[in-house]
Amino acid sequence: MKKFALILLVLIIFLSACQKVSETKSEKKVTNQLSDMQVTACNTADEAKTCDTRLAELGIVLKGDCCRVLGKCC
Repeated sequence: MKKFALILLVLIIFLSACQKVSETKSEKKVTNQLSDMQVTACNTADEAKTCDTRLAELGIVLKGDCCRVLGKCC
C-alpha cells in the first residue's frame, strides 16, 4: 500500500510540474509576437523616424514593443 501511495504522489508532482512549464512557454509566445499590422506600423515608423509621435497617436503598438521584438524604434 505504501508503494502505491508513493507512486501516486510522484505522479501528481510530475503532472503539476509539466503543467506549469507549458503555461510559462505559452505566455512567452503570446508576448513575443506582433501582428502583421503592428510589424508594418513599427517598420514604417522606424523608416520615417516618427516612432515618438506617429506611433503613439495611432495606438496600434507601443514603441517599447517595437524595440523589444523587432529592434526598431529604439
